[in-house]
Amino acid sequence: MISISIMLIAFLVGNGSATPAASAERSVLTYHGDPARSGHFVVPSLSWDRARALHLDESFRPHISGHVYAQPLFWTSPRSSSGVLIVASEDNVVQAVDAVNGNQIWSRSLGKPVARSSLSCGNISPLGITGTPVIDQEREAIYLNAAVEGASAGPRHLVFALSLKDGAPLPGWPVDVMEALGAAGTTFVARDQNQRGALAMLAGNVYVPYGGHFGDCGQYHGFVVGISLSDPRALRSWATRARGGGIWAPGGISSDGKSLFVTARR
Repeated sequence: MISISIMLIAFLVGNGSATPAASAERSVLTYHGDPARSGHFVVPSLSWDRARALHLDESFRPHISGHVYAQPLFWTSPRSSSGVLIVASEDNVVQAVDAVNGNQIWSRSLGKPVARSSLSCGNISPLGITGTPVIDQEREAIYLNAAVEGASAGPRHLVFALSLKDGAPLPGWPVDVMEALGAAGTTFVARDQNQRGALAMLAGNVYVPYGGHFGDCGQYHGFVVGISLSDPRALRSWATRARGGGIWAPGGISSDGKSLFVTARR
């Protein structure tokens, strides 16, 4: 892989965010468990002695459709003590699975994934949901980006908001990123952009990072697109000045609760 340099981008988007519900303490709502991407998980009941007794549960065998690049998330409903695994795949299928027995609770297909032959370069085939989604505990919704094959318009990046109860799309979603940015006078070539990094939420917005494909082809830029949770018609964006500068890392966007930080290649 070509050399990578570090670029730090700060978005000043307001102070703080909503206090999570009590059940969120037992949930994994974002990549590595928190906006800082620390990966620091604490399970009070898991001691060294108990860890020695852990073993593979052979009865837990959920069927997942497609390759999984995004980190599965774990959600506990405020109305239930049982946990749910949310898994998103390159087949553009999002599935909710009972975390105890592996039984499917619901499944939602978000459209035809993009074939490798539709792209100038790349190493994922088909290309669907790659970046780790993010869960909004208060709205009981999950937000994600899906690369979808258009019938005549070519590949598109659609940002979805799905209900955690049944996987149904929320009103006003999905957002066609190329179409929405184009209406605001910003060029975004969906065919050349790829969405690998984890999504983030801050101050009432969901933020989606973009880069390019393996092979570094086409007119792509490093993009961060912010969409209002309450009004998905309201967008903001930032992009690298020159071609390239993609936001590649699976951690995507991190946050200290006030600003957003990304690592961009240039």
